[in-house]
Amino acid sequence: MNKSKQLWTTIALINLCIVALLGVTLRSKILFPLHGIEFNNILHAHSHFAFAGWITLSLITLMVFEILPEDFNRKKSYKNYLAGILLTSAGMLVTFLYQGYGLYSNICNILFIMATYGFSFVFIKDILKTNTDKAVKTLSISALACLVLSSGGPFTLAGMMATHSHDNLLYKDTVYTYLHFQYNGFFTLTVFALLLNALYKNFTEHQLIKVRIFANLVSISIIPTLFISYLWHYTNPLVYTVAGIGIFLIITSIVYFFIALRSIKDHRFTILPFIRHIGVLSIIAFLLKSLLQTGTIIPSLGKLVYGDRAIIIGYLHLVLLGFVTLYILANFMYSGILDATSRFTRYSVRVFAGAIITNEVVLMTQGFGNMLMVSYSIYTWLLWGVAIWLFTGAVMVFISRMKSRSAAA
Repeated sequence: MNKSKQLWTTIALINLCIVALLGVTLRSKILFPLHGIEFNNILHAHSHFAFAGWITLSLITLMVFEILPEDFNRKKSYKNYLAGILLTSAGMLVTFLYQGYGLYSNICNILFIMATYGFSFVFIKDILKTNTDKAVKTLSISALACLVLSSGGPFTLAGMMATHSHDNLLYKDTVYTYLHFQYNGFFTLTVFALLLNALYKNFTEHQLIKVRIFANLVSISIIPTLFISYLWHYTNPLVYTVAGIGIFLIITSIVYFFIALRSIKDHRFTILPFIRHIGVLSIIAFLLKSLLQTGTIIPSLGKLVYGDRAIIIGYLHLVLLGFVTLYILANFMYSGILDATSRFTRYSVRVFAGAIITNEVVLMTQGFGNMLMVSYSIYTWLLWGVAIWLFTGAVMVFISRMKSRSAAA
């Protein structure tokens, strides 16, 4: 196995533990005084490092070492970009903890964005030279385009802070636009690029046509589905029409995806059952994400969802943890980064996956309770316990990585 891939995925798993620890700190701060700890600083450090230090580093590492042929992924430039992403992520972690949004954290954020720009340019240039399947190319290029487009969010927010703007509508639209291009764009498209890259050799040429239609539809859907994020305050027919087109594209792409998967159903027997189960959980999370996303086109439901913090946090965690993180762990096991034949590895991933599911159940129950004007303090304690559970699971997964590394040595 490629040593560079092993190194960067191991670092990413360390970062996952740090993200989970920050999550415990956040939940603890809600319940206990914890003098000297600023809640908003931890919140910003937690979210930025989760995006940059865990998800982005993991996905980009997998893109480099799984999608690109060896002649390309051995280039020094990729090691430099991965190092740049790691260092700027660490810089954001430290500076956001120290000052929240401020000069140093903004500098680190801008440097991180510059590193992703450079990576995107080099990767797209290289993948166009390869014989990689068209569907994987389409998804990879679209994913990185979304990553670049999402950077408009931080730049807009920085401008608002510099000018002391208090436009609440612009602020929310900027945040939702950023999250859309990250969650529904970069994260989602990269996961499918990696998945299809692992599977496309099992498709016949006829079946690949459906795979490529799926890749085109889900990539095209990113722009019109952005308008779903604006339905919370824009009610004119044009916005609804464009959002409706996006929903149609999502549903159609999902149909093509499952038609393509069904054609290689026998391939599932070549994958260890435990890896399949984690992969299925990830796809279920994606389907739930799509259901929630499309459901917000209903005006009354959309206003309730966008107005409830627990539902929003539940949705973000559903994508970040349920869909993307579980896929990454399944990928790590499939490629041997984590030893899926080890009982401890399977137990560790079960602990972490169980915490993710419980976290979603509690958040969504709390959110729907808030909609019905029913609230209980027990939710705060339950979420604190789940945060500790998630941290425990993350540490166990990292330990299982160390065990897998020792066994392979």
